[in-house]
Amino acid sequence: MKKIIIVVFLFVLLASFSGCGVKQIETTPSNPIPQEQAKVVKIDSDPEGATVSIDKERVGKTPCEYSLIYGEHNISFYKDDFETYEVNINVTKDKKEQLIMAVLKPSKPSPPVFLEGGEVLRFNDKPKIRRSPSSGIYLNDTLNVNGFTKLNSFDIVFPSGKKVHIDTENTGYKYTEDVYIRKFSKMVTFDEIGLYKIFSDNKVVTFASGGYREFNFEVLYKEAIVDSTLTLGSLNGNPDDQKTLLLPEGKEITVKLLLTDGKGNIARNKPIGAYDLKTDENGIVTIKIGSNGKDISPFKVYGDVLCLICDFTTFDKGGKLIETAFPNITKNSSVKVEEGHIFMSFDCSGLSLNDLGFKGNLKGMIIHPKDPSIIYINSFVSEDGGKSFERFGNDLTFDTIAIDPQHPNIIYGWAENNPYNVLAIFKSEDYGLNFVKIKDIEFVNQIVVDPKNSDKIYVSTNKELIRTTNGGKTWESLLACGSYIWINPQNTNIIYSVGCGFNRSKDEFKTWTPLNLIKDKPAEWNVLIDFAFDSTNSDVVYAITYSHLFKSDDNGENWVMATTRYFDSLTNIKIDPTNPKRIYLSSHEGFLESDDGGKNFNNLGFSAPPPNSIFNAMIEVSPTGELFAYVDNIPFKRSAQGNWIPLNDIFIKEGPQWKVIDGEFYIDVKTVKSFTAAMQVTEDRITFYRLRYLSLD
Repeated sequence: MKKIIIVVFLFVLLASFSGCGVKQIETTPSNPIPQEQAKVVKIDSDPEGATVSIDKERVGKTPCEYSLIYGEHNISFYKDDFETYEVNINVTKDKKEQLIMAVLKPSKPSPPVFLEGGEVLRFNDKPKIRRSPSSGIYLNDTLNVNGFTKLNSFDIVFPSGKKVHIDTENTGYKYTEDVYIRKFSKMVTFDEIGLYKIFSDNKVVTFASGGYREFNFEVLYKEAIVDSTLTLGSLNGNPDDQKTLLLPEGKEITVKLLLTDGKGNIARNKPIGAYDLKTDENGIVTIKIGSNGKDISPFKVYGDVLCLICDFTTFDKGGKLIETAFPNITKNSSVKVEEGHIFMSFDCSGLSLNDLGFKGNLKGMIIHPKDPSIIYINSFVSEDGGKSFERFGNDLTFDTIAIDPQHPNIIYGWAENNPYNVLAIFKSEDYGLNFVKIKDIEFVNQIVVDPKNSDKIYVSTNKELIRTTNGGKTWESLLACGSYIWINPQNTNIIYSVGCGFNRSKDEFKTWTPLNLIKDKPAEWNVLIDFAFDSTNSDVVYAITYSHLFKSDDNGENWVMATTRYFDSLTNIKIDPTNPKRIYLSSHEGFLESDDGGKNFNNLGFSAPPPNSIFNAMIEVSPTGELFAYVDNIPFKRSAQGNWIPLNDIFIKEGPQWKVIDGEFYIDVKTVKSFTAAMQVTEDRITFYRLRYLSLD
């Protein structure tokens, strides 16, 4: 039988096709395509092992076989050190075998990179100029100073003013059309302590052409820590952190350093080149360090020794609070010791979940307003109030998701990456087991289903707000921008939108009116974040900005501040369906509760995060008044005893060991590990350190 073979170069295929196997047809569920409308295509490359992408979706490595729908497809091949190859093919409707063979060409070597980002001068090794606490050069070191530059010559100017002149040589490579890159190499002995500068033509050289930062470096003594000053390396075991001191906020520490020159000679009774200090007869210098006035952390102490400012909380082994730098930490903590584990309450220290090393994979949570047993999270659904979860069909994980308020089984979602390889809104009528496509769409910010009419669906894209009134059969454009909307569930004619300004419509967007919360205040007071509606009075609506809570008794005509309190970074608002006076806010202060319509608030137990920490939190309320939340992408439920408990461990990707003990969420403090936290457990103390990383750059 005659075969049609599509090849980049004709090649006898001898290898077995096993790189990605035969993949079953993956189609959008609204238009399932049977196997008889597809063909298995063999794909190979010379050399083998190239990564194959079909229609921009990575499928495996050559050699492989892939089942493709009849018609046009784009196939690309990628392999390190070879040029990327792309080919368009037409999968034909016949039984003739089709083979794609790519003979890959070696990629051309990239030209050497000497200077980047407008650099004037670059040293190959030492002195180290950027991203290093010290230059790596110590007193009396003799080094080959080499690198690349645009300068014809330059001088290394010593602290005393002495100069070492360095001429440069043309490499033949052009920096610009008129400027060549030049190289240099010269042996230099650095026999002075202090700051060295680079001059050319009697002018100081800056990092980049037209720059203002001078090109300079320090030559100091080589240092070794000789006392028991606490270092980050002593806590985390990382050798790279052995010279990073920990400085508790508001404290003062001292460190003793033994100084030697580059040849190993002890610097006895010598000025150290900093702090107007000298070593003693044994070559040791004592440096006092305080945190007051420091706006950079870590900061350099001397040479390669850094100091990292940290907030802290210290307990005794029984959980009694001894000292803390966090103003919101005022209570003792219970301690549970079990088989070598030391468990303490997760929020006892002032460190956030992220600081403690927890990482979750939650993107959003929706509790159905009529059936509290139905909870949707990412690609999962629970039908028992969060006790167990089942995954959506086809492993779909949505970037945007919405529920039908009338029907708990119906959900809508949009995902940029999905197994159907199409950008579209999908609908499920069986709790996410199966989906059908209802509209092709490139990007979706928000999907909202009318609370009283399931056929009426609003979709916000990055370009416009659109609506269907017949379940997705036809669509109309409402606003020419990507607005977010909130529909009053008691009176669905009333819709608020934010995006093209702050607007309200009383007739489902036939007309709309611009609104203002308060006209004589700064612009940020009118940046709307979220709305909430009174379930018993259709005229009452609440709104939040980043810092304030507002209330309207006439559906947005007039607004007043429910409280004069200034909040720190509000993120959402909810009203208890069982008690319209009970209002919940999520903010950087934690979760807040009011029982008097927003006049006064108390904190619900989540500690306020420390400064500069990552904190992402939202609160949710079920139809029966139960509280749920997600913090740092981990879902929680508040127990009847007022404790926050992880909803389900499947949403916790990383973190310290933890367990629920006597209805409370505990962590094993000995397993806490993260970039911003360190633990110190001694015979009689337990200390949590929250590391500050601050920079002026």
